[in-house]
Amino acid sequence: MGEAIFLILALILGITVLFNLGPIIVLTITLSLAYVAFRQYKKTGTTGKKMLWLILCGVFLIASVTNAPAVVGLAAAAILYLLYKNRKEKKDSAGINGNGDDPFVHFEKEWRELSRSYRPNEF
Repeated sequence: MGEAIFLILALILGITVLFNLGPIIVLTITLSLAYVAFRQYKKTGTTGKKMLWLILCGVFLIASVTNAPAVVGLAAAAILYLLYKNRKEKKDSAGINGNGDDPFVHFEKEWRELSRSYRPNEF
């Protein structure tokens, strides 16, 4: 039952990420342009250029705010990643036979038990 729920949830989250891929890309572009405008604002010395870069930074920030669906897509991508990571850790910790009782994990303990029980024949 857990596998079916995981697959359905992963499918829904994957579709959500794909549908919001355009706004995610536009959000990335507008935020990077706002960052560049802000860096140029800090570098310039004249008041006119500072006003120009500040206005451009504001325009890019307003454009990035209009891409609110991108936040939903990013949240779905983060949840999908955490779900995948958690599932992978569960599979890795399960061991070879699926119940976490892997004899190779505790090799030293198994070796001690084998060496105690083995007594060679003396000739």
